[in-house]
Amino acid sequence: MMYPNNVVHDGISSIEVEIDGIAQVFPLDHLFDHVVKVENFKFEDQRIETISIEVRPTNHVYSRALERSDNEKQLSDSGHLLIKYEHHEDRPHIAKLDRYGQKIVSSDKRVFCSEKYLSSQNIPLFVKSLQESSSNFCILANKGDDRTCLTGFFEFEHGESEKHCYVVLFKLHRLSARDLSMVIETAFLVDEDDFRVKLLQGKDTKPFLIAVRNVFAKRPPFQGPALQKSKKGYKKKKKARRKI
Repeated sequence: MMYPNNVVHDGISSIEVEIDGIAQVFPLDHLFDHVVKVENFKFEDQRIETISIEVRPTNHVYSRALERSDNEKQLSDSGHLLIKYEHHEDRPHIAKLDRYGQKIVSSDKRVFCSEKYLSSQNIPLFVKSLQESSSNFCILANKGDDRTCLTGFFEFEHGESEKHCYVVLFKLHRLSARDLSMVIETAFLVDEDDFRVKLLQGKDTKPFLIAVRNVFAKRPPFQGPALQKSKKGYKKKKKARRKI
């Protein structure tokens, strides 16, 4: 159901909401124009070049899910209800068009969250840390999803003081032979006892640049060449058995 004052947010403009009867404006400038450059990156074919990784957060970094108990009309009236267009997965700043050339409104409605907005101000710090120490960054596959990477930033400045880690979930997309897109699906603060923090401190993590190399080779981030060959071999044998 769409209410008369529902406006599709473009993901760029500042968000104006009413909190306790007072209008407040939340700019989103801190989320844009982030690019990580990695010099002397070694590709799988032994080429050594400079690569670029465009970092593009979705609105999930400053919003929460719409719950059944929410009053959608009140959220709409106060400006908290966020409606967006469908976007391309690898380029969340580019809206999808229907066959008539019109932007497609997404069914994914979100609710602006001031606490998550505050924690989203850690995104520039996360990018800076990734730029300065990309070779030391480690990631983990999100449980049940070999495309989404999980990592943590432990020196954040914005958010609840009792929290100890800013957890970031992102997907890597190959844009060209030297360019990737890092789409931040969501990010949030957790305390040191959170299971994700413990997992990130475990032995199952993978160096970030290894995942980058896999994606440039047109594989999922956690699938190395050996695993790719074994999967191809399994599929060939399975196909051969079907012919018998």
